[in-house]
Amino acid sequence: MEPAANETLVEEASLDDEILQPGTERALLDRVLATGSTTVTDTEPPLDRDLPFRHDGGFYNVTHTATGSQQGYEVTIPVDYNVSSVSGDVVGYEELPAVDQAALEPLLTRPELPDGLLEPGYDIAIETAYTEPETDESVLVREQTYDAIRYEGETYPLETQTAPESLTVYRYESTLVAETVDGYAATLRDRYAFELPGLSEGERDVLESALDDTKRIDSDDNQAFDSLVDRFRDRQPVTGDGDSGTFLVRYDEQLYVTEINFGSYAEG
Repeated sequence: MEPAANETLVEEASLDDEILQPGTERALLDRVLATGSTTVTDTEPPLDRDLPFRHDGGFYNVTHTATGSQQGYEVTIPVDYNVSSVSGDVVGYEELPAVDQAALEPLLTRPELPDGLLEPGYDIAIETAYTEPETDESVLVREQTYDAIRYEGETYPLETQTAPESLTVYRYESTLVAETVDGYAATLRDRYAFELPGLSEGERDVLESALDDTKRIDSDDNQAFDSLVDRFRDRQPVTGDGDSGTFLVRYDEQLYVTEINFGSYAEG
């Protein structure tokens, strides 16, 4: 249990847009936040997060709806990061068509990989989708024209694998939830905060133990905790599922961000 300062509260219930690495997800998020709505075609939703995104001080829900389908290709692109020499035709990243640049960006702007992944042969692959018109523009899909990509002074071999696939058209929309941290925190308090009236001495002991540290229940026969679990399960969590959750609890006139893991108690 932690006092529910506004910043603490919104951190629990939002995602910073900077968590997304460069690539398909980040490009799509930037586009839908800039325009309010956009469409994308893929084998599955390329951006699917439950919490609002924090962007330029505001908080935005990003939702998607399947609106149709069309024929295209599922494309797998493996890349070798530590090859000593490259044979075949090489092309500069900046010379590629835009559709191929977008597909390769997550591979070429990758975070540092563990040493165990950097072994002889292809190290990692990305799966993406191309529509029929995009394959007409591409120099990598259906007919791979180049054997390697030169990017920021390094050359990386790649081997594209393409398979026909029915693709889904998704419409993405962004809606403003709140313009400020304080505004979003107020929305969360109004929606999720609740009190625990009529607490027993045992229930209070459990809560008091959790105020400054994590309270662990070692016994499956703890009447006070069992009772608290029933109380929490009747309430909507800010985040969480059937076995655990983060709640907004008012206790002794103070509001707390409270994380609780029901464990086996959730099976009853």
